Amino acid sequence: NMKKTIVILLITFSFPLFSQEKINVLILQNEYAHDVHIITDLFEEVLDNTGNYSIDKFFVQEKEGWEKFNYNFNDYQLIISSRLGSDMPEKLRNVFVDYIANGGNLVITHQGVSSFYDWPKFHEVLGLGWYESDAGEHIFWNENSGDFVRTPLYHGVGVGHGKQHEFLVTMRDTEHPISKGIPVEWIQSKDELYHGLRGPAQNITIIATAYSDKNTWGSGDHEPIAWTTNYGKGRVFVTVLGHVMKQEYQNAINGINSCENKNEAIYSVGFQTLFARGSEWAATGKVTIEIPDNFPSKMESSSVEPNEVKWKK
Repeated sequence: NMKKTIVILLITFSFPLFSQEKINVLILQNEYAHDVHIITDLFEEVLDNTGNYSIDKFFVQEKEGWEKFNYNFNDYQLIISSRLGSDMPEKLRNVFVDYIANGGNLVITHQGVSSFYDWPKFHEVLGLGWYESDAGEHIFWNENSGDFVRTPLYHGVGVGHGKQHEFLVTMRDTEHPISKGIPVEWIQSKDELYHGLRGPAQNITIIATAYSDKNTWGSGDHEPIAWTTNYGKGRVFVTVLGHVMKQEYQNAINGINSCENKNEAIYSVGFQTLFARGSEWAATGKVTIEIPDNFPSKMESSSVEPNEVKWKK
């Protein structure tokens, strides 16, 4: 009898402990023109508001700081970045990609899609990125045929973005765990809308697109703005939303690469929701986070500080 009692107690007590297990996250940022500190603060706050994460951070300056890197990728279920420069030491690069292939997971936002410009292996991880016309296909949604079209190497529009503006986001895969329950159409706050992204685009699921209007110097196509890939055993979530610029950036041209949108793009409840759900999916393979009450509509954007997002508890 005594033995039975002990077994029952163990079972009773093991479940709550198990579900409270923290997910280890490494936020890895390469400092350049975009303000990686503001967005890293946001990443932390959103993760703290929506899940049970233990977060480490590492910042490198462009071209320097890697000698201080003493983390082991395998200690983390998830790596997050809004910018990985191309200057990560080659040995570490290969360790990083092997980590993902072997079941490590990755979330990349905005300028992160230009990471490792000259490294085709990483282009496979992302699927699509801010790469040259020989890097692979460009994918866009064709309204007339109601499906995705692929433009081959060297064809179609070059990579770029138009003026900063608010734009309508359309969820194209409404069954994916990340997008299930998100309104099919909603307005993203003032942001950069990337067009002409290129890549090998294997194992890619495009979750959302936005129309890049020629009137705002866009491509005239419905461009991918959120997608997932599977690289080996790793899950990767990418969104090109989330432009936030450093105020003192010397080469700023208003409308092009400036901080005129302040924090609107990253404070967008749409962006924060995609980021939160994309991170949970990448780390665990499922999504439990519900859509916040102040999510944007198809008529109106919604941009608030992370602590004002009305997550359903």
